[in-house]
Amino acid sequence: MINTKKARLMTQCAIYEKHDGTDDLKIAKFFRADYIRLEVLKTIIGITVGYLFLLIMIIIYYLEFLIKNALQLNYKMLFMRALAYYILLIAAYVVFAVGRYSYLYMKSHKRLGRYYRMLGKIKKIAEEQEYEKELEEENWEEMQS
Repeated sequence: MINTKKARLMTQCAIYEKHDGTDDLKIAKFFRADYIRLEVLKTIIGITVGYLFLLIMIIIYYLEFLIKNALQLNYKMLFMRALAYYILLIAAYVVFAVGRYSYLYMKSHKRLGRYYRMLGKIKKIAEEQEYEKELEEENWEEMQS
């Protein structure tokens, strides 16, 4: 006979595994600090690549001006300004990334905890069904003899 509670739990587990489970299991492989550190590193790399691309585009846009005034420009000041903008951008994104990935990690672990509790309930129901089945078999054997 089908246990409806077990079937319901198994359905909920399957839905979780299909939607959030794969991502949550990948996140669960890491400690919290390691996960956040990895994601912040990815963010820094992405921001750096984007910033360099933007900087190159700005240089190309102002190339004629740069060539005409090549001897009169204060390159140290331009470099310091570009570096200051880069540091400010990185700082802002790192703060945002730490907050975001901390939140995602906590949400992931909450969902995983709920998932593991459902698996525990399924296991308990399966053990109870197995015990009941063994009792029925023993009773059947006693009735036969």
